[in-house]
Amino acid sequence: MPALFSQLSFGAPWVLAGLLALPVLWWLLKVTPPQPRRIAFPPLRLLLGLKNEEQTPALTPWWLLLLRLLAAALLIFALADPLLGRSPQVAGNGPLVLVVDNGWTAAKDWDQRQDVIADLLRGAGDRPVAIVTTADQNDGTLSMLDAGAAARAARELKPMSWPGDRMAAAARLRRASFVARPQIFWLSDGVEDGSGRGFASALAAIGPLKIFGPQIPALGLLPPVRDGTGFTVTVLRPDGRGQRNALVSAIGRNGESLANAQVTLKGGAMRGDAHIALPLEIRNQTARLEIRGEESAGAVQLLDTGGAERRAGIVSAATAENEQPLLSDVYYLERALAPFAEVEKGTISGLLAHHVSVLMLADVAKIGGTDADAVNKFIANGGVLVRFAGPRMTGGADSLVPVPLRVGGRYLGSAMAWDKPQQLAPFPAASPFNGLAIPSEVTIARQILAEPSAETNDRSWARLADGTPLVTARQQGQGWIVLFHVTASPAWSSLPLSGLYVDMLKRILALAGGTSAGDLARLTSLAPISVLDGFGHLTPAPPDLLPISARDFAKTEISARHPPGLYGAKGVENALNVMSAHDTLLPLNLSGILNYGEVHTLVLQPWLLAIGAALLCLDALIALWLRGYLYNLRFGGAAAAAIVLILLPRPSHADDAANMAAALDTRLAYVVTGLPDVDAMSKAGLAGLGQALKARTSYEPLDPMGVDIAKDDLSFYPLLYWPMDPREKNLSPATLSKIADYMRLGGTILFDTRDLTLGAVRGDQNPGEQTLRRLTGGLDLPPLEPVPADHVLTKTFYLLKGFPGRWDGGQVWIEALPPAEKNGDAPTPARGGDGVSPVIIGGNDWAAAWATDANGRPLTEAVPGGDNQREMALRFGINLVMYALTGNYKTDLVHAPALIQRLGNGK
Repeated sequence: MPALFSQLSFGAPWVLAGLLALPVLWWLLKVTPPQPRRIAFPPLRLLLGLKNEEQTPALTPWWLLLLRLLAAALLIFALADPLLGRSPQVAGNGPLVLVVDNGWTAAKDWDQRQDVIADLLRGAGDRPVAIVTTADQNDGTLSMLDAGAAARAARELKPMSWPGDRMAAAARLRRASFVARPQIFWLSDGVEDGSGRGFASALAAIGPLKIFGPQIPALGLLPPVRDGTGFTVTVLRPDGRGQRNALVSAIGRNGESLANAQVTLKGGAMRGDAHIALPLEIRNQTARLEIRGEESAGAVQLLDTGGAERRAGIVSAATAENEQPLLSDVYYLERALAPFAEVEKGTISGLLAHHVSVLMLADVAKIGGTDADAVNKFIANGGVLVRFAGPRMTGGADSLVPVPLRVGGRYLGSAMAWDKPQQLAPFPAASPFNGLAIPSEVTIARQILAEPSAETNDRSWARLADGTPLVTARQQGQGWIVLFHVTASPAWSSLPLSGLYVDMLKRILALAGGTSAGDLARLTSLAPISVLDGFGHLTPAPPDLLPISARDFAKTEISARHPPGLYGAKGVENALNVMSAHDTLLPLNLSGILNYGEVHTLVLQPWLLAIGAALLCLDALIALWLRGYLYNLRFGGAAAAAIVLILLPRPSHADDAANMAAALDTRLAYVVTGLPDVDAMSKAGLAGLGQALKARTSYEPLDPMGVDIAKDDLSFYPLLYWPMDPREKNLSPATLSKIADYMRLGGTILFDTRDLTLGAVRGDQNPGEQTLRRLTGGLDLPPLEPVPADHVLTKTFYLLKGFPGRWDGGQVWIEALPPAEKNGDAPTPARGGDGVSPVIIGGNDWAAAWATDANGRPLTEAVPGGDNQREMALRFGINLVMYALTGNYKTDLVHAPALIQRLGNGK
């Protein structure tokens, strides 16, 4: 307690002199009697009014005097502006200068900085204030603000999504003129940018300096490394103090969490790695990777939408065993495609059977037999055929080429040739490669020539400096045929050794995603579409942002002119991120840095004013009661109850309204997890399922309801949908008991781990399963078994063999039924009990499969089965609802033949 009072201070201590008036107030209240009570005296009820034994007191009761003095003392203390905690002291009489790091590294714990700024402004009094930020754009001038303007400016401060420039802020301060030596407070981000010591010295030369910093600096996320199974992610931190854990999530296009990976940074380690395993279809839907709970632009890695991963198949005329790796066409194609495509090698028929999006043929001159028909069909349906020249193609090619070819090849720079190796000409305006930077070191030493014609000129996407085609293409059906007139390896050119080779293949892969060649051709400059704010949230790009040249995009530095975000065109969006592969984070090693959490003060004035006002209201009610206006309450307890009802916050009518709505109509319900993305998907999923129920059954559910399992009455809901997410908090013992009672009394909960499996597909535990085990570890769940083929759940409305959701293949578990009894040669009795299983567990992400928008369009793609899988998911949802609502009736109805047979046998 003494330590607590040692941290108590007052902003206006002179007001405490008002406490001296409390004895005078006591005397005045004591000598002033309360007003006499008024008693009704009706003529016709004389006898009822004459026996009132209660007397009006001559003096105010002592307890009422004490109550009034306490209220007055609280109001005096409140007006003295009491502060609890260690407040940073603003010394001297000069101006107050607040230097605020507001780059992306300051976004973590931004509220703590705002609290310290408020404390400093409160302690500054009436002295002028200057606020200098390191990341905001400004005209170089420094404005002095009064207390009110400074408070408004401080509330509007926010972190930016680009790094700050501390030395530019120091230059602004050096140019400023102060009437006296200022007191400077530097609210740092705790991260070194190479100028920390110089910046601190520059500030200290201007005035006395105090530095604040976070206790735990921000984390950064490096660009992911893609492979055939998912993403390898790397998390950086500025210092190696102790062990630190970070959860990195893959986020889909609609904000849903697709997968998570735990990254552990051990003591002394500045970085940690983890792998997020995702199938190709899910990787294609990944829009961003982020560190959960970090809330900064540097903790986010946006992914290119135009570079969504495709499955590319490679067929080479030469076998790998007969080629040196560095001379192999397959070697260079694999490495060029690996960052943004899943690569498979094999035969033409085998790759087409695996549904590749792009088929690449290296020096395959002629496609024969049934392969030719299969390739033609593949192209007509939207596939992209990419062919590369080679020695075999010099003898002629089949008809699946963009332009007629000459027999033989053209040699440039050889001992028998007069011409030197050719460089590339600028890409034509109509070419999908338009806007890509052409390295000067790329040269062509040999090529396959095309027959001159008007079509050849129109179909040329890339040419040499002398005008001969390097890449030609033509559209066939819904797909494309593309020919590189050089080899896929460096045998004929240095193109495969350059970054241009990768960019060209990436643009070609975008064609397989439905992007038109015209859209790609217009990408000479990449306009901003959406940008990240300092907290890592994607927002629409402001209209004053300038586009970035496609040639310079890869080397563009993050700044206020070009903040991180998505640039390009819709469907072909390139990601510009804060962190690059070679970035590091270093701590700000300066002495005397104070932690933000150690200097914050708690303002007690609002609390004391509220308590004092409540006591005055209580005094007014007691005075009314003493005067007889509340005499009909008869008992002091009733009066106290009325006072409590008036003073204390009354419970919201929302709970009563929700319970009433649930009682009047049987509604679909989901468990509110407190996670906006998860809850929004649950609500949209049950809304979509409700529309299907209205269209196909006699049950017409109203809008689904979110249920707080800790507070709401669960008995109104026969079925609850509960998605699992690692961010969900543990349940209290009272909540576990409530859930157990709900299941025991006939309720059913569908636990959706949303990760395909419940220990059935992989040996390890997925995040959803781990969350399920963590949340339900204290529940007495019944024995479980995979849903039998003849279970009533497969027959309540539709006949089902599986239970797919957004994903397919996961096991679904239900309460285990007793083993069927056999009686001689009699058939097995019908399975199914009289009740409904209290728990159903699976991981196919059903809500995402059911979810629709306001126009009835699906919000997510069902993989791998598409619309057919979504239809089966809806059928499972309808069966589930019918199973939960009808229970015994459906069970008996499905098994009526077996029951009749048993009755007929006298059993």
